[in-house]
Amino acid sequence: MSPQALAAPTPAPIHDIVGPIAFFPYPIWEVVVAVPAALILIGAAIWFFTCRRGPSGELTPAERALAALAGLRGGVGTTDPYAFSIVVSDVLRSYLRDARGLSATTQTSREFLETVRTRQAFNDAERDALAAFLEKADLIKFARMHATPDDCSALLEQADRLVRSGAPALQEAGAK
Repeated sequence: MSPQALAAPTPAPIHDIVGPIAFFPYPIWEVVVAVPAALILIGAAIWFFTCRRGPSGELTPAERALAALAGLRGGVGTTDPYAFSIVVSDVLRSYLRDARGLSATTQTSREFLETVRTRQAFNDAERDALAAFLEKADLIKFARMHATPDDCSALLEQADRLVRSGAPALQEAGAK
């Protein structure tokens, strides 16, 4: 027999190895819908935790003034009456500047009371109470009138009443 006849049959041809087949598990329409939805959710979460607190997290001028006055209550008997009257007066004047748009922090008491009279920013009772407060505070600050803790407490209460009388939202909340 011939040597070729004894040879084994020819094996099947060997092909090169092919790389991995690309397979994306999601339909393209799901990706097109999911990406914008995810971006909207992320934007809403950022807004919810940062921007939303802006106006609602801020205190009104009346709330700021009342909080400052409440913080001063503990120092009525221990603080120097001169320094105490300056702080209480500054709190009230800052409130009047922020809430009523009056230049209370840059005017003397006399100038400020004249501005109040001409602008009709207060009713007669409020103007009288404001004049009494400013007179007492000025006597303690500038005339160095001897003030007792009771005088400081009265000054603080006058400031508190003036802030509350000018804050209708607080009055409505207190009535409920």
